[in-house]
Amino acid sequence: MRRLGLLVALAAVAAMVAPAVASADTITPLCTVGQGPTQPCGGGWYTSPVFLSWTWSPLTSGTGSCQAGPYDTDATARVSCTVTWTDGFVGTQSYTIKVETSSPTATVAPSRHPDSDGWFTHPVAGTPSAGAFSGIASCAPTTYAGPDTMSATVSATCVDNAGKTVTATSAPFAYDVTPPALIATANPADKRVALSWQTGGDLAPTVSVSVTRSSGAGQAPEAIYAGAANHYVDTHVRNGVQYTYTITAIDQAGHATVQPVVVTPGPRLLSPSQDAHLSAPPILAWTPVTGASYYNVQLYRNGKVLSTWPDRPSLQLRHRWRYDGHRYRLAPGRYRWFVWPGFGKRSAGRYGHAIGSGTFVVVRRA
Repeated sequence: MRRLGLLVALAAVAAMVAPAVASADTITPLCTVGQGPTQPCGGGWYTSPVFLSWTWSPLTSGTGSCQAGPYDTDATARVSCTVTWTDGFVGTQSYTIKVETSSPTATVAPSRHPDSDGWFTHPVAGTPSAGAFSGIASCAPTTYAGPDTMSATVSATCVDNAGKTVTATSAPFAYDVTPPALIATANPADKRVALSWQTGGDLAPTVSVSVTRSSGAGQAPEAIYAGAANHYVDTHVRNGVQYTYTITAIDQAGHATVQPVVVTPGPRLLSPSQDAHLSAPPILAWTPVTGASYYNVQLYRNGKVLSTWPDRPSLQLRHRWRYDGHRYRLAPGRYRWFVWPGFGKRSAGRYGHAIGSGTFVVVRRA
């Protein structure tokens, strides 16, 4: 027992004279932001000026040689502090201070070239280009998918490693996904077809119209017109043959609208419409016949009541007239009329096939 007590006493004395253990000594970097409190520095980025200082423990028993001072511009610096304690222990602590007082920058542009003649015709995403002292952590671009406009834009929001955000918008660009509206009509006449069309309803202007013609199954379409007009007269046709015209309008954005028109050329009556009910003397009109020098118009109501020879493809009926020694008036009732083309001198009596016949109804005394 006496031997054991001696060993315990020696151990207590040894503990009293041993140097301090390193783990009991600490060195801590301190950061002060603006007028805020001084706190142990963190591991991330400071986004405003910061003052760096140091502390150590135990504070009263050591002297330090430390890198300290203000950081009021963009900076990343590896600094250190070395402390010598009175017990002879020397410790060094390092710290990387990261300060970003500037703001990130960014630009954004469409991710590809326009689809057609300066126009985007499909959804397009933005491609950002961003920079920051701390580096860019991420960017989230937008995609433009409509509506049609001359001032479409894409944008992007980027975040840097210091947590700062910047949003950029591209320059305006033209966007159109709508093909042009197209309304086409065909007016057949003797050995000719008059085509006309209207375009519109689209942001991108129509730049060209093309027309092809075909007759009968299996015949390849023949191109007969291309240009910027709104009408075309086809005189290379035969009466009685059915033709299919295909009109194609193309806008500046490259969109095309196609409309077929089926028509059979030949002379025909134009007005009044079949079985029209009228309260005033009508103008009888028909398509002109190539080479005709006059026409014969005949009007019937309970027999023939008029036969006349106008030299133009129209005739204005009157309230009253004289024919074949009798006086007639446009009384209420149903009338039928016929037209034939005449060639050469009227005395020659050279007539072609009838242009047509029609009916109209007078509903009250004219």
